Amino acid sequence: MIERSDFPASEYLDHRARVGGEKQLWENNGWSIRGRDGDTDYLFWSSPYLVHGVAGASYRPGSFALDQTLFVEAPAGAEAELGDNDFIAIGWDARDQYDWSQVAVTAETDAAPDAVIWTTPHRSYRAAPPTFGITGTHAGVEADLRIDLDAEPMWFTDPAEGLDVRANRWWIASGSASGALVLPGRRVAVRDAHAVHERHIHLGLVHDPVRLLAGGGVCWYTASGDGLSVALLARPSLGSAWAQVTLGDRTWDVTGDGLSLRTTRTWHDPQTNMLVAQAWEVVVDLPDGAGTIELALQATARAYYTWDFLAEGQTMLYWWLCTGTADVRQGGARRRIPDLLAEAHLNRTFSVRHDGSRRG
Repeated sequence: MIERSDFPASEYLDHRARVGGEKQLWENNGWSIRGRDGDTDYLFWSSPYLVHGVAGASYRPGSFALDQTLFVEAPAGAEAELGDNDFIAIGWDARDQYDWSQVAVTAETDAAPDAVIWTTPHRSYRAAPPTFGITGTHAGVEADLRIDLDAEPMWFTDPAEGLDVRANRWWIASGSASGALVLPGRRVAVRDAHAVHERHIHLGLVHDPVRLLAGGGVCWYTASGDGLSVALLARPSLGSAWAQVTLGDRTWDVTGDGLSLRTTRTWHDPQTNMLVAQAWEVVVDLPDGAGTIELALQATARAYYTWDFLAEGQTMLYWWLCTGTADVRQGGARRRIPDLLAEAHLNRTFSVRHDGSRRG
C-alpha cells in the first residue's frame, strides 16, 4: 500500500460536455475484486459507463449510462476444471440502460486528498488516490468497499497527450480491497482481496471495438498472493503486451519482449457454443535483470456477456475465476507461491453485421 499518490483525482472528471455530432464517447471507471472468504473464491466487477454514439459511426446513435455488475464464485480448492456454473452479469442489455443525466460527477477540492465522486442511480464510486471506494446496490449485490493502491497507476497511453491530441486515454491500477459484498441471504467478507482498476476514455470516431477486437481481442490476466501482484494486458493481434508487477515493496512496469503467454487447455462452453481457454502459462521477465516470474493459471468458473451497443456487430466479454501458482526467480534464489488468487478476461469480436455491402 502506498501512503500518498501524485495521481490527480481530476482524471476522474467525466467528458459528457465534449460530445456532439462529431464525437463519440465511451468511458468507464471500474474495479475487479478477486478474493476468498472462507471456503469460497469470488470475482466481482463493478463499473459505471457513459456512452454517446453518432450516426454513421461505430456506436449506435444516442446517449446512455449504465451500471455493470459481475459476480461469480466457486468453492475454494475446487478442481481446476470448468463446468456450466451460474453467475451474475447485469448491465449491457438495453433494458439496463438509463439517461446519462442520472449520473452525477462531482469534485471535492476541499478534501485531503482531492476526490471525484461518480453517483449513479445504484452505486457511488469515490476516487481520492491512493484510496478509492465503491458503495451501493446493483443487480442484487450490495457493495461497501475500500481500495488502497499498491503503486501509482500504469498508463497505456501518454498522459501528456490530452483527448484533444489523442482520442484515447487509458490506465490501470492495482491495490488491496476490504469491506463487504452482500448478496441475498448471505454476506461475503472482503479482506485483503486483489483489486484491479481500469479507467478508459474514448472521445472521437476512431474507437471501433468490432474492428479492433477481431482475432485475439484484448486479454487480461491478474494474480496475487504472498507479496506478489500481477496485472497483465495483451493484444495478441498486435503482438503487444503490458504488465504491472509488484513484488514486496518494489513495482515494475513491463512491456514488449518481457512478456509471454500461451493457452495450455481449452473447454467447450455449452451456453455459448464457444471453445474457450481454461488454463494458461504466463512468463514475466522483470526489467534490468530483476528476475523472472512464471505463472500457471487455471479456471474454476466463468461468466460472460456481450456489448450490444455497437453499430457493426457485438463483442463477447468472457471472464474466468482462476487459481494458480507462481515460480519467482531472483538472482540465485527461487521461491514458489502455491496458492494464487487469479482471474482472466477476454474481450473479442463475437459477431459482425452483414448488410450485403461487401458483395462484388
